[in-house]
Amino acid sequence: MVTGVNIRGTTKLIGIIGDPIVQAKSPAAVNPLFAARGADIVSVPLHVPAKDLSTIWAGLKAMPNLVGFGITLPHKQTAISLCDSLDPVAARVGAVNFVRRERDGTFRGYQFDGKGFVRGLQSRGIVIEGRPALIIGAGGASVAIAFALVEAGAKSITVSNRTFDKADALAETVNADFGRKVAKAGKAKPEAGQLVVNATSLGLQDTDALPLDPDLLQPGMTFAEVIAQPETTRLLALAAKKGVATHSGMHMITGQADLTVDHICELWA
Repeated sequence: MVTGVNIRGTTKLIGIIGDPIVQAKSPAAVNPLFAARGADIVSVPLHVPAKDLSTIWAGLKAMPNLVGFGITLPHKQTAISLCDSLDPVAARVGAVNFVRRERDGTFRGYQFDGKGFVRGLQSRGIVIEGRPALIIGAGGASVAIAFALVEAGAKSITVSNRTFDKADALAETVNADFGRKVAKAGKAKPEAGQLVVNATSLGLQDTDALPLDPDLLQPGMTFAEVIAQPETTRLLALAAKKGVATHSGMHMITGQADLTVDHICELWA
């Protein structure tokens, strides 16, 4: 049951696909926004195992009343090759986190991770412009966030990843796109005043290894998660105890929710 929503035979669906999917927060974020607009559209979570993505993708495409879906781990980069077309940001980033059914029935991939993350930071008054940032992880979300932070005026980006070459490749992609050396690969060692972003999936479980040594976090820094469930990860809690400003992944979800609803209602409301 979706609270406050009247489900009818005319109701259009959007999904959120991932493996796992129990952590998904976007349905709770977007459904009230659709309702507020009077749109007969509902979002639901869909568990799509990685090995079955292409099969299930074909099924989603064959459902005319499914007008789009969000994409979370681990499908963001794999989905690129399955989309019929890509928004320029998604093509640049090399990862998709939202797909919209176009009027002709084709699936177009979009990338809201970076814009949603930045919108979330701005909504909480967190300074980006002129500030150095450390991004931990080099997956699809990391790429999108790196681009969006530079566009929002970040002074520099350091990318840390278990595989150095992957971090270096991300940094060089950002530098090439902006035509200047604004990003580099480095270690997960925060520096004074940095915006520190955990863009890995480490933190979904309490037993996960920590993506960086919490003793390196100091007041004056901001530690931000992209993980929304749990809303307060173990590392967020440790950072807060040290007097570090913290930023939950829920704010990124909220930022993306507005973008999702705008894009769906543009065609289907």
